Amino acid sequence: MSDEKEGYVRRKRISVGTDDTVDSNSSSKIQRTITENIPLTEDMDSFIHTVLDIERDSSATLNTEDDFLRYAESRMICKMYEHYSLPDSSSGGSMQEKTPNMDKRYKIPFKGKERGPMLYLLDVWERSLKHRSSSKEGWDSFVEKLTTLVMKYIGLVMTGQFSSGQVHGTVQGSPLSPYLIRNNKLFPVAIPERQLFLEKLYPANSSQDIFVSLLLDHMGRARKTNPLDKNMADVFDSVECITGVKVNGGRVFSTLLTNLEAWSPDLAKTGKELQDYSFLGSLLNMSLFLEENKVLEETMKTDGYLDKLKRELPPLLLNIRSYLYKIFYNLLLPKETRDAVLGFISRFLNLNRKKAGIQANESLLASDGCMLNLLSVMIDLSSKVAVEKVDRDYFQSKNNRLHFSDETLIKSTSDEANAFYKELTCVNPPNFSTEIFLMSIYTLHLSLLPCFRKQLTRLQRIKDLNNMIKEMTRNGRPPAGSRAEMSLKIGEKKLEFLKRAESVAQTINFEPDLLQKFGEFYSRVCQWMLMVIDPNNEWDIETLSETPHELFANLPEFIVDDIADTLILTSKFRINILSNINLTYITKFILVCVCRPQYFRNPYLVSKLIEVIYMYSPDVQGGRNPVFDRIITPAMSEKYLLPSLLTFYTDVESTGASNEFFDKFSIRYHISIITKTLWYTKHTTHQYTLTQCLGEQKYIRFINALINDTTFLLDESIDALRSIRDTQKLMDDKEKWDALSEENKSAKLKQLNQEERQCKSYLTLANETVQMIHYLTHTLQAPFLVPQLVERLAAMLNYNLQQLCGPKCADLKVKDPQKYGFQPKQLLSLITDIYIHLDSPEFLEAVAQDERSYRPELFTLAISRLNKALIKTANEIEIFEQFSEKVKKCFDEKISMDLEFDDIPDEYKDPLMSTVMKDPVTLPSGVIMDRHIIERHLLNSSTDPFNRQPLTSDMLIPEPELKKKIEDWIKYRLGR
Repeated sequence: MSDEKEGYVRRKRISVGTDDTVDSNSSSKIQRTITENIPLTEDMDSFIHTVLDIERDSSATLNTEDDFLRYAESRMICKMYEHYSLPDSSSGGSMQEKTPNMDKRYKIPFKGKERGPMLYLLDVWERSLKHRSSSKEGWDSFVEKLTTLVMKYIGLVMTGQFSSGQVHGTVQGSPLSPYLIRNNKLFPVAIPERQLFLEKLYPANSSQDIFVSLLLDHMGRARKTNPLDKNMADVFDSVECITGVKVNGGRVFSTLLTNLEAWSPDLAKTGKELQDYSFLGSLLNMSLFLEENKVLEETMKTDGYLDKLKRELPPLLLNIRSYLYKIFYNLLLPKETRDAVLGFISRFLNLNRKKAGIQANESLLASDGCMLNLLSVMIDLSSKVAVEKVDRDYFQSKNNRLHFSDETLIKSTSDEANAFYKELTCVNPPNFSTEIFLMSIYTLHLSLLPCFRKQLTRLQRIKDLNNMIKEMTRNGRPPAGSRAEMSLKIGEKKLEFLKRAESVAQTINFEPDLLQKFGEFYSRVCQWMLMVIDPNNEWDIETLSETPHELFANLPEFIVDDIADTLILTSKFRINILSNINLTYITKFILVCVCRPQYFRNPYLVSKLIEVIYMYSPDVQGGRNPVFDRIITPAMSEKYLLPSLLTFYTDVESTGASNEFFDKFSIRYHISIITKTLWYTKHTTHQYTLTQCLGEQKYIRFINALINDTTFLLDESIDALRSIRDTQKLMDDKEKWDALSEENKSAKLKQLNQEERQCKSYLTLANETVQMIHYLTHTLQAPFLVPQLVERLAAMLNYNLQQLCGPKCADLKVKDPQKYGFQPKQLLSLITDIYIHLDSPEFLEAVAQDERSYRPELFTLAISRLNKALIKTANEIEIFEQFSEKVKKCFDEKISMDLEFDDIPDEYKDPLMSTVMKDPVTLPSGVIMDRHIIERHLLNSSTDPFNRQPLTSDMLIPEPELKKKIEDWIKYRLGR
C-alpha cells in the first residue's frame, strides 16, 4: 500500500475509534477464550475473508478478537478505497466491469463515486447474513462488533465524510433510500433484511442526519408518486419497514419522525397545506378521483382504459390503504409517539372541517382521495376498540382535541350547552380507545358524505348536460363555426369528462371492502349512541325518559345525520352496506329515535331516519329486506312505531324551516308508504295498533292533515295537467309554433319541463294519500265522520269527481299520461269506493251540503263513465247508484230547508260560514261560533281567527241558552 493510502487508512481508523474497540481487560478475556477454543479463530479468519471478499495476508498475525477486528478494518478500508477510485458511468466506465465479484443485483451503472464503496459495504452486509451462523462461544460478540464496524463506515460513506466531508442527505434525496425501496430505478430488489440492517445502522452512527434525510426523502418520493405508478407501493412498503424498526425496544424512527418539522408544520394553516407539506399528508394524498389526478385524466382518454381501470382500482385501493394502516399502526404503537400521531390527526381534521360544508372552498382543503384514505385507516384502527371503553362525555370534555364549537347540537342550544359544560367535571384525559373511535366518527363526517354528495352532483350535471345537448340538437347540429356549435362542443367535452369521472368515482366510493367496514363501524356507532341515550342499556320506549339524557342532547347532530344520510344514499345507489353485519344496534337506534322525536331539536333528523325505514321498505327494495323486517318486528315497534309516525305526520306541518311547506310532502309520502306496508303486512299487530290509534281524539289532526294534503296535491296536479295540455296543443299546431320566436319557444319548453316535473311529483304524492284514505275508510269510518272533518272530506271528493267526470274533464287529456303518474280511471275508482265506504247519514248530508261542487247530474256522469270505461263491475256500479240516490234525496231536503231558513236571524248564524249554528260557543275574543267550525279551524291553526291570539279547544265556552233558542226557532219554522 502506498504512503498516501496508508495515511488515509490510518486517519479513517482513528475517525471511527477502532483503536479503542476493545479495552485491555476484555482483550485478555478474549485471548484466553480463543486460546482455549482454537477453532473459533479459524471461523473468524474464514468469516472475515469471505465476508470482506479479500485474500489472506500471510504476514498478518491474528490471535485475538481485537487483532481480527483491526485487521478487518484495515482491509475493508483498502477495499473501499479501491471501489472509490473506480470511474462512474459519466466517465465511460462501468461499475459492473470493474467489480466482477459484486453481487449481480448491484452491478448497475450510476453517478456518484461514493456509491462504489457503498455497494461494496452492502455486499459485505449480505455476505455476513449468509455466513454468520455459528454456535461457538464468543462468536456472536465478534460478529456483532464486526457488523457495528461495517455500519459505522456505511454511515460515513452515506454522509460523504469518507471522501469530501460533505453531507449529501437532504430533503431532496437520501443516499440510503435507493437501497431500502424495492423495485426502484437503481436496483430490482432492496437490500436483504432491511429492518435488521436499520436496527444495526442506527446505534452505530451518532449523527442523525442520514436518518432525517431518509425520512424526508421518502416524503418527497410520496409527494411525486402517482397511485398508478408501478413502484408506488414500494415507497409505502419502505416507510412501513422504517417505522417498524426497533432499537433497544423502542421504535427510534417513529420517534425521530414525530419530532421533525415536517411531521406537522406550523406554517401549514389550511387543510391543503397540511396535506401537501406534512409527512403523513404526503402518504395519504394518493387520490384516484379524476378531478384530483391529472395523470389519470390524460390516461383515461385511451380507448378501453376505463374498463381496465375499474377492474384494477379495487385491489389498488386495498393495497394503498393496507400499507397506510400498517404505517399508522407502527406510529401509534409506541406510547412515546402516540400523542403526536393523535395530535396530527386531530389537527388535520380541524383544518379540514369545512369539507362537510355545502359550498366548501376545495383549494384550501385536503383532497377527497386523501380523506377517504384516512377514513379507511381510522376505521381499521377503531375496529379493535371495545365500544364499552369509549367515554360518553368526550365531546363535552375540555381535553377534546376536536373543534366542535360551531357544530349544531342534537337538542341543546348554545346557551344550554355552555351552562352544561360549566357544570361538567371531566378532568381525566380521554383514553386512547375513546380518541380513536370518536375521531373516526368525525373523519367519516368529513370524508364519506361529501364524496357521496359530489357523486350526486356529477349525476345531476350529466343529466343537465344531456338535456342541454338534446335541446341544442333538436333540429340538427348548429352551423360549423357558429357560437352555438362552439357551446355545443364545450358541453360535449364536459359531458365526456363527467361520465368518466362519475364512473371512476363510483368505483372508489363504493369499493366493497370499504363499504363493508362502514356498515360494521356504523353498527358500533349506533351501539355507542344507545349507551349515551340510556346508560342502563335497556333501550325500551316504556322505560326511556321523556327528555333526552344531557350527554345525548349535547352531542353534535351530524352523528345522527351522517348515519341516516349514509344509509339513504347507499340505498339509492343500490349498495347494501348492511349485509353480513349485526343489525341489532342500527335498527334499535333508528326505532328509539323515531319513537322519541322529542329528543331532537331539528325534526329533519327524525324525518331522515324515517326515510331510512322507507328506503329499506319492500316498496322501494322490490321485496323483503332484513333491515326493514328487523325494524318492524320487535314488540316495541308493534306498539310504538305507527303511533309515532302518525304523530310526526301531523307535527311536520310546521318545522320552522323556510321550505317546510314542500318538505312536509316528501316526509309524509315516506310515512304513507311505511304505513301502507305495515297495514298489509302479515304482522297483524300493526293493523290493530293503527285501528286503535285512529279511534283516539288526538289523531283527528292526522286525518285532517291527510285531507288537506289530498286537496292541495290533486288541485295542483290538475292545474299542471291543464297547463301541459295547452303547451302540447300549441306545439302540435305547427303554424302557431313556428310563428313564435326562438326565445319564446325556449321559454315555453322550459316551462313545460318544469310543469312536467312538478306534475309528476304532485301526482305521486296525491295517489299515495288517496290510497291511504281508501284503505283506512274501508275498515275505519268513524274517525272520518266527525263534525270537524266530514264536510271537508265530502267537499274534496265532490270537487275531484267533478274534475274527472265534469264538463271540463277533457282539459286533462295529455299525451302519455302514465309519464306523469296520471291514472284517471284508477283515481275515479278509488274516489267512488271512498264514497261507498263512508255511506252514512252524516256523510250523505255532508256530500249534499257542498254547494261548490255537488250536483245530482255529476253523479250521473260518474256512473256513465264507470260503465263506459268498465272501471267497476255491474254490482259495484249498482251500489254506487244507490248511494247517489240517497245523496239526491238529502240534496232535495236541503233545498227545502234553505227555503224555510232564508230569514234566519244573524245571531243564530256562524260568523264565518253563515250557516245555522248547532252548538254555539264563545271564543276568548267574545265572538260566538259554531263548535265544529271553530274546532275545524283549530286543526290547522291554534289561533283565534279574529285576533290571531293563541286558542285551544278547552278555551271555548259553551252557550247552552243560545243553543236552546236556535233549536226552538228551528222547531218553530219546521212546524209551521
